[in-house]
Amino acid sequence: MTIFNSPILKILQILFYLFPLSFVLGNLVINFIVFLIVLLGMIYFKKDIFEFKNKYLFLTIVSFFILVLFTSYYEFFFVDKNKDAIKSIFYLRYLFFLLIIKALVINNHVKINYFLNVCLLLSLFVSLDIILQSITGQNILGNKTIELIPPGINPEYPKGLKYHTGIFGKELIAGGFISMFATIGIFAIFNIFKIKRKLIYVLIFALLSLFFLSALVLAGNRMPLIMFVFFLFLFALIYKKKEKIYFFTFAAIALTLLWYTIINSENLLIRANNFKVGIPNPAVIIDELQKTYPNLKKYEKSGIPFHNLEEFKTTENYQNYSFFTGHLPIYITSIDLFLDKPIIGGGIKSFRNNCVNVIHLPNRVCENHPHNFILEILNDTGLIGLILIISFVFYLLLNNYKDYRFGDPEKLKISNWIYLAIILSILMHFFPIKSSGSFFSTFNSSFIFLILGISLGLNDLKYKKRFK
Repeated sequence: MTIFNSPILKILQILFYLFPLSFVLGNLVINFIVFLIVLLGMIYFKKDIFEFKNKYLFLTIVSFFILVLFTSYYEFFFVDKNKDAIKSIFYLRYLFFLLIIKALVINNHVKINYFLNVCLLLSLFVSLDIILQSITGQNILGNKTIELIPPGINPEYPKGLKYHTGIFGKELIAGGFISMFATIGIFAIFNIFKIKRKLIYVLIFALLSLFFLSALVLAGNRMPLIMFVFFLFLFALIYKKKEKIYFFTFAAIALTLLWYTIINSENLLIRANNFKVGIPNPAVIIDELQKTYPNLKKYEKSGIPFHNLEEFKTTENYQNYSFFTGHLPIYITSIDLFLDKPIIGGGIKSFRNNCVNVIHLPNRVCENHPHNFILEILNDTGLIGLILIISFVFYLLLNNYKDYRFGDPEKLKISNWIYLAIILSILMHFFPIKSSGSFFSTFNSSFIFLILGISLGLNDLKYKKRFK
């Protein structure tokens, strides 16, 4: 390392540790830090970022990014002029971001324990801020509770509908942030507290989990709350030591307490019931996709919604489904578009560009994205893209789990808790049936490729230790 390169590495380390903070500050800051990490990382590591122990793994992830670029510009030049094609070029930054995070980890330039500590502190701060807002009506910055539906306006919500967003102001993403970072940061406690009695660890873990659960209930985001409960059971399931029975017991207690809280709150019970009935029924989706509407063929690609057509009341086989959460028509639309271009998809952000082509059909709708990672990847990159990214993720998960389950942490000098944090984070993000934000958004892509970069670094690190 030269004297010139040393300050660059210091800056890269600082950016890595503080990266979770950028998710509080917004997309502009996230993009700026990703840009700095990519720029400084390429200067510092040069061609070393392309060193892979598994060349097929490297080709897999590179092929995914090339496919995003290819299919976007194929659509732009030969089909419908994908308005977002230029974004596929900018999206390449995440390939280099992934490679540089991997290089930082494999060269031991960053301590992942410190990263977990930052995640824990930020999750605690955001959660405490939400609880403060729920008690006083405003958070530490003076942001007030978001009242989406005032009391007495909607008979479905007689007491109104509130979201406690805390530091995020008008953005309803507080629950998503806690779900993302608390499930990583909570494992920092096992490295912070050096206690021999393992039951004390279980107690601290339980208290912190209940604290985060309380904040998630108050935040009002239902899917992050569900995924956090799923995280508790998943952690207990894959934990390899005998204390797993305590974690299973706690997960069951947490679920019981949550259920008790919901049934004793009118608003929470209404929201839970609406969520339940709004879960898309696969049989309904398949039935709707099999229907044909020859009388509506003339409106194809017109961009006119079905309910605005003269045939709205006369179309045969039409069945109107209640909107509820809106996921049913979104999923029907998404699968319909995927079936139109099943091999390589329609390019980045294709859902919002192509949904107008099918909204002349019943139970179709236009949104910015399909609200499901798997459906969005299928829409934008087709079956080939999904196979590439899932193969990459599955390989990392399998190898990280093997290292956790059978590896020697003393030789690798990597705590088992770090492996658990990364494995569980990846599993939660790629859980196939959860509703989500956009896979290709700045917020989600930055987090996903950060975690995958760490996972990739851990995977390659064992080879470096083995052959050193």
